[in-house]
Amino acid sequence: MKYWGWTVRACSHVLHRCACALRWVYYNLTTFIFFSPLPWSTTVYGRILVLHRPCRLRIGRRCRIGDSTYFATSLTSTIEWGSDVTVNLGCVFVAVEGIRIGDNTAIAEYVSIRDQAHNSAPGHGVRGQGYKAGAVEIGKNVWIGRGVYIGAGTRIGDNCVIGANSVVHGEFPANSLIVGAPAKVKRQLYGAVTMTEESRLVTGANA
Repeated sequence: MKYWGWTVRACSHVLHRCACALRWVYYNLTTFIFFSPLPWSTTVYGRILVLHRPCRLRIGRRCRIGDSTYFATSLTSTIEWGSDVTVNLGCVFVAVEGIRIGDNTAIAEYVSIRDQAHNSAPGHGVRGQGYKAGAVEIGKNVWIGRGVYIGAGTRIGDNCVIGANSVVHGEFPANSLIVGAPAKVKRQLYGAVTMTEESRLVTGANA
């Protein structure tokens, strides 16, 4: 019985790797080849959703794209990832000016990163009121927890940890633990970000 369990697990792993490879070919030919093809080392775990083609995504090596990741770019804006970026399922990237994410950043599920936001007027709501926009920059080795929202003009330094469900606007220095809605620096982190029990509780998910 144990032997069959290992056999089924091995077959499942092989089929999974084949499915990832087929997705890489499909999305390269239909979505990314018109701007910047995905590197061969990219792993695509599921569906990729895009607003327009070509999608102006440029990523480094060994990145991982989770199921149902959504990309929206304008004719001039670009979403740029460094190398070894991991994005979990259901994440949203919307760029009017640009989004830049540094190397080795891990993003948990259902994170939304948008470089534009609706304007609003009293008595009129947001429809027809235009947008405000500002490029988003996220540094290297950043860990972004489940359900985080990162808004227009935000700049996050290297080696930061952002707690689950935080609403992030503004500029944050390197080595910060960023938590809350609105998000604030809770304390400074020193040295490399590690998976301590405290940070596991703050982020609320595996990225």
